[in-house]
Amino acid sequence: MDEILQLLKVSIEDAVLSRTEKRELKAAITAAQFDQRELDYLRSKIFVIAFEHQHELSKEQLINWLENTSKLSLIKKNVESGINSSYFSPGTECRTAIIQQIRSARSSLKICVFTISDNEISEEIIKAHQRNVAVKIITDNDKSFDTGSDIDAIHQAKIPIKMDRTDSHMHHKFCVVDKERLITGSYNWTRSAAERNQENIILTDHVGMVKDFVKEFNRLWEKLADY
Repeated sequence: MDEILQLLKVSIEDAVLSRTEKRELKAAITAAQFDQRELDYLRSKIFVIAFEHQHELSKEQLINWLENTSKLSLIKKNVESGINSSYFSPGTECRTAIIQQIRSARSSLKICVFTISDNEISEEIIKAHQRNVAVKIITDNDKSFDTGSDIDAIHQAKIPIKMDRTDSHMHHKFCVVDKERLITGSYNWTRSAAERNQENIILTDHVGMVKDFVKEFNRLWEKLADY
């Protein structure tokens, strides 16, 4: 919630909710999966933020900002009918969606990615493990020992890791959260993916797709060697 409120406060400073800000807010709100009480609280805070800036904005600017942010706070309607969201980089929206999903995990995280070098994501993975979420990671050896790789730090945190050490690559980039939600796409969990690359992820709770990716994860987990 704090991250979303901060995004709202930043967005009102120039009186314009940009396309990037909308995507970041949508990613954060969708990933948080707020219940009705939390959504009601979020809407109340939107009006508080607007009230605090009423003397800085024109009436038209204030109404436009309120309309756009209020629409985003109704995202639960989409969640209830099924999560199907897409995110793109460069920019922070892919990273934000991934981090929010990791934070929302209650029972398990099955992470299967080619490489991890984004410290913000790595820190959230370790925090999830520390709050007793069952985290498992599958990765590839090609980049895991590069400067900047966080795989060793994650291993030092006692998180189970399996690694593809063959001449071919384990090139997947997906994560299954609580066996209920799937994150997948071209996006590598790296700083360059956020800062420079044209990448994408999708977030879905489609039962069939989630089941298929869990099956693929389990297949690789049984096949590959420990880190």
